[in-house]
Amino acid sequence: MNQTEETREFIAAVLEEDGEAATSTIRRRTELTEGQLQYQFRKLERHGYIEIERSQIPSRSGVRMKVAVIPDEKMREAKRLISHDRQPARTKVDVVELAKEFDELEASIEDVQEYVSQTVYRQLAMMRWSLARVELALEDASVELNSLDGVDAKDAELKQRAKEVGV
Repeated sequence: MNQTEETREFIAAVLEEDGEAATSTIRRRTELTEGQLQYQFRKLERHGYIEIERSQIPSRSGVRMKVAVIPDEKMREAKRLISHDRQPARTKVDVVELAKEFDELEASIEDVQEYVSQTVYRQLAMMRWSLARVELALEDASVELNSLDGVDAKDAELKQRAKEVGV
C-alpha cells in the first residue's frame, strides 16, 4: 500500500479517537479535502486497515455518516504506519553495493564521453572538411560535377578556406 502523508494523517486521526472516528471527526483533525477523505476510506478499507461502519445518528442531510474503525488485528500495524521511528523500505538497500554500481555507471559514462570526444568529433571534423571541399568545387564554375580535375589544382585554396570555416 502506498503510504502517503494523507494516509498517515487519516490513520492518526482515527487512532486519536481510540481506533474509531466518524468522517466529521477525521475532517476536523486533518486538512484533507472531501475527495481525499473518500479516497482514503476506499484505499484503507481495501487494504484492511479500516472497516467502514455507519453512525447511528444521521447527519444534517439525513445520511448516516461513515465511521472508520481500525480492527484490533491491524491496530499495531496502523500505529507503526504513523510512528516517527518507522524505517522506509528503501533503507534496506545495500549502500556498499549501490556505491559499486554507481562507480561502474560513472566509469561507463566516462568511457562514452571519451569515445565521443575522440571518435565522433574527429569524424565530424572530417565531414566538415569534406563538405568544405565539395562547396568549393561547386562554387568553381570551371569544375564539372562529375570530375575533380579543378579541385586538385586548388588544394591550397581549399585548406585556407577550411581554416576559415573552423575545420
